[in-house]
Amino acid sequence: MLRVKFLRSLRCYTLRNFLGGITGELSILSQRKYISAAIIIIACTTSIFAALVLHEVRNLQNYMGYIAENGKSALFHEEFINQDIAFRLSRAFSKQADSGSYGEEKAKLLCQHIETVGAIFGFNLVARTIVNLEGTLQTRNKACEAWSRDVPALPVINEMETAASSKYSFSNYTGYEFNNTRYYIDLAHNYIYINHLVNTFDYAFNNWLVADDNRINIVHSAHTITIDDNALEDLIQGENIVTHIYNDGYTKQNIISMITPVFLDGKIKGLLITDITVHDLATSFITPDRPLLWKFLSLYVTDNTTGGNIIFHKPILKSRDIINYKDDMTQYYTLHAKLDAIYVVMANIWLVVLYVLATWLMLRYARQQFNRQRSLSRDNITDAMTGLYNRKVITPELEQIIRSIVERNIPVTAVAIDSDGLKRINDTLGHHMGDRAIQFLGLALAQSIRKSDYGIRLGGDEFALILIDSNLAKTRDVIARVQEQLLSIDPEKLVSFSWGGYQLQRGDTLETAMHKADELLYQHKRSKYEERR
Repeated sequence: MLRVKFLRSLRCYTLRNFLGGITGELSILSQRKYISAAIIIIACTTSIFAALVLHEVRNLQNYMGYIAENGKSALFHEEFINQDIAFRLSRAFSKQADSGSYGEEKAKLLCQHIETVGAIFGFNLVARTIVNLEGTLQTRNKACEAWSRDVPALPVINEMETAASSKYSFSNYTGYEFNNTRYYIDLAHNYIYINHLVNTFDYAFNNWLVADDNRINIVHSAHTITIDDNALEDLIQGENIVTHIYNDGYTKQNIISMITPVFLDGKIKGLLITDITVHDLATSFITPDRPLLWKFLSLYVTDNTTGGNIIFHKPILKSRDIINYKDDMTQYYTLHAKLDAIYVVMANIWLVVLYVLATWLMLRYARQQFNRQRSLSRDNITDAMTGLYNRKVITPELEQIIRSIVERNIPVTAVAIDSDGLKRINDTLGHHMGDRAIQFLGLALAQSIRKSDYGIRLGGDEFALILIDSNLAKTRDVIARVQEQLLSIDPEKLVSFSWGGYQLQRGDTLETAMHKADELLYQHKRSKYEERR
């Protein structure tokens, strides 16, 4: 007994799953057009969005080139300033040499203010004692009167007369303010002058103040700032050079130095050095026209020879680089500019909103059109008078569904139903009462079948039922329910009907089943007529 109950419950469970699957298939079929339309809409809007984003990324890639060119132009401007100061310093030294005894008197007066810190001599070693000098002069050369003659020329290094000359340059430098550190290394008198005050107790420029027979050894000192042999040879020949990236002992930062010879009487008297620091590089490559972009930009310079680098700007937030731009600044250096994806999102948030809004509106419109089409389709297969299906619901798709159910050994019964005496009602009571009788019968049928069944008005007073998981015995129960429903909704007993039911077998078509059910209907109708006689 338990085994029978178990098998029965298992069969009911399997049947419910199958019928649910059929319903799911119908639902999927009904939504297939909408899903296809949604895919097309999303693909189209995404393609447009992707094209706009790609266009923006290309523009930003080009803008990286603008940043590189603008930065190189600013550095070129600084190089020009360094060379111009060296030239004016050469003229100042030449003029000072021509002053004769007047210069010697000034030198003697200056030497009265000489300072000493350990083995270092000079001016402004601890504080600013020589008002005419803004920077600090350090030396190991005790012969003060020899090198103090140069002091009146040194203020040229702090003058910025060259700032106005940039408007006549081919550079597109736009006047950013730099705070460069500049040195003058005098090879004739073995001293170093820096353009701002340095407390000598804290730092002495010993790498330059190494003397060889009372002369600065340029070869030894040059190697401390990573000048390679070829560049050193060019420098000795009087050419302007730049160093490799090196760690500056004074600032403790990785820097690059521009070096320009200073001449006197056709010979190299000294070297003017301008350091390019992290701050200077950031100033050179800053993007004042796009302050938001600057906050999400990574910038660094790589030395192609030594592999060293200077990271001079980092983004405030870091996610993933969407642009990675490289530019060869010189034979030594490569600029790397990387833009974070956060900027692209923030700068184009309107585009993201537009994409989402446009996609949503188009999907909503498509759904409205789909629902409208589905409503029209439903209306097309629905009988307006009774709310049941009309004969248009009998399609090849329905035929295939019924066949698959039968093949699974699930009983399906086709029922033909016909109202009795409708012509009499129309003739005696009027067509409006005939219509009412049809509505009563349609309502009774609708309330007596399940959602998985099909109630169809074929036309006039002819109806059909397709009952799923229903054999002839269960079909009689359905007919009994219809009659009970009529008793409650048709108090005037206008409606009576005849019916015929046929249970489909394997290989039967729906048309064949309906035809056989119709034959049984007329047998039922004739038997009722004979009974009345």
